[in-house]
Amino acid sequence: MKKALLHVQQLRLRFENQLDKDILSNIDFELKKGETVLLLGPSGCGKSTLTFCLNGLYPRELDGTITGDVFINGKQSTDYKPGELSRHVGVVFQDPETQFCMLTVEDEIAFGLENLNVPQQLMEEKIDNALSLVNMSAFKESAINSLSGGQKQKLALACILAMEPDLLILDEPTANLDPVATKELVATIENLKRQQEFSLIVIEHQLDGWMELVDRTLLLNKNGELFFDGSFRNGIKHILPCLREQGIWLPKVTQYVLQQDGLNEDFIPLTIGEFANQSHYWQQPICNTAPQKKRNVEEFLEINDISWVKNNNTIIQNVSANFYKGEFVAIVGANGSGKTSLSRLLAGIQKPTSGTIQLNGKPLDDWKEETLRDEIGYVFQNPEHQFVTNSVYEEVAFSLHLKRMNTREINKQVSSILKVCQLSELENEHPYSLSQGQKRRLSVATMIVDQQHMLILDEPTFGQDTQSTMELMKLLWERHKQGTTIVMITHDMEIVHHYAERVIVINNGEIVADCNPNELWKQPKVTLNAWQLDYPIQVQLQQICKKDTCYVSTQP
Repeated sequence: MKKALLHVQQLRLRFENQLDKDILSNIDFELKKGETVLLLGPSGCGKSTLTFCLNGLYPRELDGTITGDVFINGKQSTDYKPGELSRHVGVVFQDPETQFCMLTVEDEIAFGLENLNVPQQLMEEKIDNALSLVNMSAFKESAINSLSGGQKQKLALACILAMEPDLLILDEPTANLDPVATKELVATIENLKRQQEFSLIVIEHQLDGWMELVDRTLLLNKNGELFFDGSFRNGIKHILPCLREQGIWLPKVTQYVLQQDGLNEDFIPLTIGEFANQSHYWQQPICNTAPQKKRNVEEFLEINDISWVKNNNTIIQNVSANFYKGEFVAIVGANGSGKTSLSRLLAGIQKPTSGTIQLNGKPLDDWKEETLRDEIGYVFQNPEHQFVTNSVYEEVAFSLHLKRMNTREINKQVSSILKVCQLSELENEHPYSLSQGQKRRLSVATMIVDQQHMLILDEPTFGQDTQSTMELMKLLWERHKQGTTIVMITHDMEIVHHYAERVIVINNGEIVADCNPNELWKQPKVTLNAWQLDYPIQVQLQQICKKDTCYVSTQP
């Protein structure tokens, strides 16, 4: 029997500004050498906080109180010298850019090795080996700022692997990745697990791809309590209502089967492969058709032959498109394809190098900033880029104060939005003190509190639990039904399939497809993969059923 690498005993933590509330409460579990565990829980439940306890950041940098013990290889984490614990526990954080402090790929990996006093003669070999493990050898001398989101994620992983930790912790590693890059990262981790014996903790909301790697699952609730430790399949069988109450995601194939067929203990597929192997259980027709919606012909925003060049690199190239009042548009494509850059041009945040943009027939340059923001709201990919006040409440109320709205009406609107975005209990907290998922919901709340005619949102659902995602999409759908034009950048093909009436695919700064989602799903898999996209789960299952001659309906 393998020995425990990690042992957490009765861990309890409170922050200084919330001494009456446990962030983590009586956490108790073990992790064996070589074991892989999935750590799940609703946004803000303390998953990342637990990570800081495991890698020694807490209690060393904690403003608050902590009790209980964390043992790494039988030694208390607090007994390790500063920096020594990084030889045993490595963390790839949710936003890899927050880990980087050098300019090039090679120097970034070397930085960590230098801190461990690795001899110079060994360093080159370790750098080359780490890059080889993540298929990044060709980028050894590249500037970090030239990498795509997926490449940065792999670099952060290489930096940790070079130090050869006993425990690797991945904190939402796929949150910013396109569908193909996500599959590649999971495949990379799977390959590494075969080559090296290290323990692995994966913190995720998007579970697809990870299930085949996982030995067991740890579930945290909204109060920071560990309420389940075991097989995820058993968790679904025995505590499914609790999982739903806590907003814990299920694999997409599992979600779909449960929605269509209810809980059948003989047929709970966690992967596409399991569905394919057990498809004889399937009794329900599969609808693979996204709803068709009639496009409004009233034009709102028109872009003509726009290009944008930065540092002699063409980011957006000769793009033309019209956006109409009241439509729901998804913008998709690979990491680094130009989606965010295009969205900032649409919002007037960035000016094109060439070409024209017109809003309601008037050039965007002729609009005053204040008036333009009344027309177009923009939610940044990094929510911290738009925070300007010292509390959650004031952040949402900020634009309403600028409009000289009366206090009573401000209170009413802000309270309503905070409730919908599940932020009511945090209204007095500083925006920067929130979890990443909470920050994302706050950034959306600051925009939807106004009544702009167009909302442009850059990955608004990443890092969100299922309840938060459903509430957010419900709110956006209501705004859409009221006539607001919704333009959403997303890597989530399920959102594209169920909500968008139109999808724009960006590849290398150009529009390569502009159509209804149903038309996009008719593209061959090789074409979608070239654009770093994948089919939504309904289409994938429908394809399996066709092969297995299951009964398939294409009617909505």
